[in-house]
Amino acid sequence: MGSDYYSLDAILAEETHVPTRLVHGCTGVGTVIDAASDRADLLPGSKVDLPLWMVPAMAGRNMLQVDLPIFYGNKMRRKMKAGAGCEDLKMRCPHYYSVATRLHTAMQACLTADEDFPAFILNTFRSRYKELLTKAPLVESSLEASQIQGKLSVEESQLFTAAAEAGAEYQRWKSNGDSRPVSRSQSLKRKWATSNENAAANAAAT
Repeated sequence: MGSDYYSLDAILAEETHVPTRLVHGCTGVGTVIDAASDRADLLPGSKVDLPLWMVPAMAGRNMLQVDLPIFYGNKMRRKMKAGAGCEDLKMRCPHYYSVATRLHTAMQACLTADEDFPAFILNTFRSRYKELLTKAPLVESSLEASQIQGKLSVEESQLFTAAAEAGAEYQRWKSNGDSRPVSRSQSLKRKWATSNENAAANAAAT
């Protein structure tokens, strides 16, 4: 995971369980990898829900086939097309986009990738960004903010919070008028405008 090695969100995302099918089966560890199983040996083709952190390495060794969880399935895709902003991703899969990225890579490794999956994830983010995340600077109460954030994935919630804080900071700056120092970029713009005005005046005088 590189820079995500010490990230709590990355660790929690990789604890998400995803459906898999064993290619060769396994001996003696059935009850370990599948708590719902009462057999130590699992046959080839057995369906097992595994934490995401186990899946990429096993998929790369052709030990299992990876399937999409229901929260990425066709039913969910129809719901997202009907109204992406209505769905509660926090409940379905808190790390919705992080899990999707890792999952698609694992599915490519074992040749079960759904080629429409990346487009679905991208369109979902775009739709929810438009319907939910752009509301952050306009939120006027903590109740309204909590209602919106209650539907957001961890990634979306981070963006929502950042946008809300930026909006609040802008309102504070705006209410203070010119009492606060302007940024260097603003200062340069004013100097540039003044220089142009002076040049125009000199040209008119000559």
